[in-house]
Amino acid sequence: MWMRLMLVLPLFVLSASSIWAQPEEEWNQTFGGPGHEVGGPILATQDGGYVLTGMTESYGAGNGDLWLLKLDRDGGKVWDQTFGGRGVDVGESVLETEDGGLVVGGYTTSFGAGGKDAWLLKTGSDGNEEWDETFGGSEDDAAWSVVEAEDGGYILLGYTESYGIGKFDVWLLKTDAEGVEEWNRTFGGPSDDEGMAVRVTNDGGFIIAGRTDSYGVGGFDAWLIKADAEGNEIWTRTFGGAKQDCICSIQETDDGYIAAGFTDSFGSGKYDVWLLRTDSEGVELWNRTFGISAGDFGSSVVPTEDGGFIVTGWTSRDGTRTSPEDALLINTDSEGCVEWMTLLGGDGTQSGVSVLLAEDGGIVVSGFSNRGGAGGFDLWITKLRNG
Repeated sequence: MWMRLMLVLPLFVLSASSIWAQPEEEWNQTFGGPGHEVGGPILATQDGGYVLTGMTESYGAGNGDLWLLKLDRDGGKVWDQTFGGRGVDVGESVLETEDGGLVVGGYTTSFGAGGKDAWLLKTGSDGNEEWDETFGGSEDDAAWSVVEAEDGGYILLGYTESYGIGKFDVWLLKTDAEGVEEWNRTFGGPSDDEGMAVRVTNDGGFIIAGRTDSYGVGGFDAWLIKADAEGNEIWTRTFGGAKQDCICSIQETDDGYIAAGFTDSFGSGKYDVWLLRTDSEGVELWNRTFGISAGDFGSSVVPTEDGGFIVTGWTSRDGTRTSPEDALLINTDSEGCVEWMTLLGGDGTQSGVSVLLAEDGGIVVSGFSNRGGAGGFDLWITKLRNG
């Protein structure tokens, strides 16, 4: 791994070699079969373990099934379940409910009204299905993010081609606790717009992160939308330049928001990891870019106890988002200045999709990898000591 670091180090936009760190690995696990497994959104559960979701080609009923795995605190598999039909079915986001059950948001081409439909699925603590619901029309619709609303219902965010005013619009959908739709809202203009992540805010409303080709200054711009508890728009902000920019992850802080994604408009490479800090009204306070290769992409950000941030994502030497090389992990201070960073995985291909802080302060990164697995890509999770 260190040889690979030396090969890419001259390309890094920051000159201080002291930022390179090698956090101690506590454990590393992959899960999969002879086919491809991709995804990797992660959840820390009440019992100290973890849940992974994504898609498996190795198991289940169809070309790709939604895969849900429960892990213990050391990354060992407790159980796994597949859900789907003859088409492609994918889990994109997962949360734990008060009863210890799980709710997964994603999309399905096996069920629903046509094309790709958003999919919401509820299981018990053992992973056995309790109910599922699909949402969408005759065109493609999908959910990338799910959160629990204050009333015990669920909020799905993604995109819709079936509704709205453009080819694709940001789609925000509210259900009750049984997955029955209560309302949905679309946001967008005549071009393509997509929601990537949603969070419930302290005032009971929602902050939506994504990208827009309808507004902004050029290409796709990163887009923040603040909505009230009924999904009505309060304000919107765009961020970016003449090329392609996107926010993939958002968290509320004490006095605003922290967002991570990627930018082709700023930085030193074709794409760079992008960290963006705003106040509570979405006004930019600062932004930072990080890159070591032709393309670097941020996918998930979490605040740390000392006021800093941890970002994961991946690098791509050919500069494309769909060709990951190494998982990338970056630790910054409260102003977004790098304290340390590292590449994860060693030989092969790894993509960092989600990051969270463990109960003991460790860092857990998940995604997919073709290193050391059973075949093709496998779901991947690793835990590192922090400090």
